[in-house]
Amino acid sequence: MIAVGLDIGNATTEAVLASVVDRAIRIIGYDRVPTRGAKGSPASLDGAARLVRRLERGYGCRVEAAVVAPLRPVTTRATTLPEPAVHTGRLRLAGAGSGTAGGQGSGIAPPFPVGTGAPLPDAPVVAVVPAHLGYREALPELRALLTRGVLAAVVAARDEAVLLANRLGQPVPVVDEVDGDRLVRARLLAVEVRTAGQPLRLLTDPVRLAAELDLDAAGRADAVRLAGLLQDRSNAVVALDGSPSPQPAAPAAWVPPEPVDDLYTVDLAALADAVLARRGAMHSRTRILAALHADPPYPDPGADLAQRLGIAVHTASSEAAAARLGGLSTPGAGPDTAVVDLGGGTIDVVTATGSAVVAGAGEMLTVATAAMLGTTRAAAEWAKRGPAYRVEGPQILLAEDGSRTFLDRPLGTDAVGSLVTAGPGGWLPFDRGLAPSEWRALRLRLKSVVLGENVARALRGLDQVPSTVVVVGGPAGDDEVLACVGRALPAGT
Repeated sequence: MIAVGLDIGNATTEAVLASVVDRAIRIIGYDRVPTRGAKGSPASLDGAARLVRRLERGYGCRVEAAVVAPLRPVTTRATTLPEPAVHTGRLRLAGAGSGTAGGQGSGIAPPFPVGTGAPLPDAPVVAVVPAHLGYREALPELRALLTRGVLAAVVAARDEAVLLANRLGQPVPVVDEVDGDRLVRARLLAVEVRTAGQPLRLLTDPVRLAAELDLDAAGRADAVRLAGLLQDRSNAVVALDGSPSPQPAAPAAWVPPEPVDDLYTVDLAALADAVLARRGAMHSRTRILAALHADPPYPDPGADLAQRLGIAVHTASSEAAAARLGGLSTPGAGPDTAVVDLGGGTIDVVTATGSAVVAGAGEMLTVATAAMLGTTRAAAEWAKRGPAYRVEGPQILLAEDGSRTFLDRPLGTDAVGSLVTAGPGGWLPFDRGLAPSEWRALRLRLKSVVLGENVARALRGLDQVPSTVVVVGGPAGDDEVLACVGRALPAGT
C-alpha cells in the first residue's frame, strides 16, 4: 500500500510518501510547501491536498491512504510594544547621535537665538540657529560671538554642522538636526561632540554634569538616567528646563484580544544589553510577543482531507505523539528520550509520560530578527540562519571571526560596507550598522532566548528531566539553534 504522512504546521506543510507492506515502511520520497492560511483552516487543507497530488505526479504512484495529526487552530502573534519612556526630570535630551556633527569639545551655557537681532552677550552662550537660517546667514553672527570669546557651542536645525564648524576655524562643538524652538526657552544647554565612535565624557558623567548644572539630589538621579540613554553616542544636546517634564505614563500592558493558553515575550533591549551591543546598533529595542490562543477542541481534519483526496485518511492520537514516534526513530534514541519539535509558532516537548506546548518558535525568531535589523521578514528569514560577512570590497568578505574570504566574482559596489548572508539568489545584503562579530553575538543571544530558554521553560512543565533530547522541526536544521538549545538544557543532557 502506498501511504502518505502529512504534517500541517503553522509555517510549512510536509508530506512523506512511503510504501507500507506488512507493517514494514519504505520511504519513497518527501516534499514540503508553505502553509496556506492559518493552520487547520480550509486553505491549509487545500494546500496539503495539492502537495499530495504533486508527490503522486513526481513519483508516478497513486496514494491509497493518508495519516494526519489533529490540528489545533493555533495563532501565534508577534506584537512589538513601544519602549518605555525614561523620565529625566528637568533634564531633556534634545538630540543625540547626529551623523553629521562638527567640531570638538563640550559647552554649557544659556541658549542664544541667532538671527533675531538681539545684542551680543558678554557671557558664554550656546548659539541656536533656527531652520529658516542657512549657514551663510548665520556665520557672521557666530563669528562675532567667537571673536568676543562667548561662543560655547552651536546647535543648528539644518543639516549644516560640518559646514559651520569648518568655517568657524576653532574646535567649537556643533550639533545639527535639532529643533531649536524649545531650546531657546531652556535655562541652560549642554552640548558635547566627540570623534565618531568615541564615547561622551561630560554628558555621561552624572557627577560632573550635576556639578556643572548645579542640580539637587533629584536632579543627580535624573542625570544618572540620562547617562544610560547616551551610551555609545558621540554627540548630544541636553536642555535644563525650568520645571520638570510630566512623568510619562506607563505603557499599557498588552492584553490578548482572545483567551490564551500561553504567552511568551522577548525584550530586545534586555537582549542587546546582555551582549553589550552598541546603543544605536539595533533598529528596535522593543518587546516581541507570541501568544498561543486557547481554542478547544482539537479539530480532526481526517474527514475534510478524505473528501479532498478521495482516499481513507487516518488521524493520529495527537501531534505530540506523532512527533515522538518520528523522533524516536532516530538511531540511539531510547524510550526515555524527550522529543522537542521546533515549529513556526510553537515548541512541543513530549516524553513517555507527558507533553508541553509553549508559544514562541521560528516565526518569533524571524520577527525579532526583522525588528532588530529594521528589515523585512523575507530578508530576516535568511539573515537569522547563520554566519554573516561584511563586504570590505567588491571581492573581499570579512567573516565573523575576522578572517577574509575572496570571491571569484565581484559584488556590486552598492553592497560594499553591508553585512551579507547566503540567500536564495546569491549574497543578500541586510544591514550596514552592525559589525560581523556584533551581529553574531546578537543573533546567538536571540536564538538562545527565543528557542533555547523556551525549550527549557517547556521542560520545566514536565514531571521528569530527560537524559536525552532529540530536536526535530524546521529550525533544527540550523546548527546554531541546536547549540543554543543544548546550552539551555541541564548539564549532562
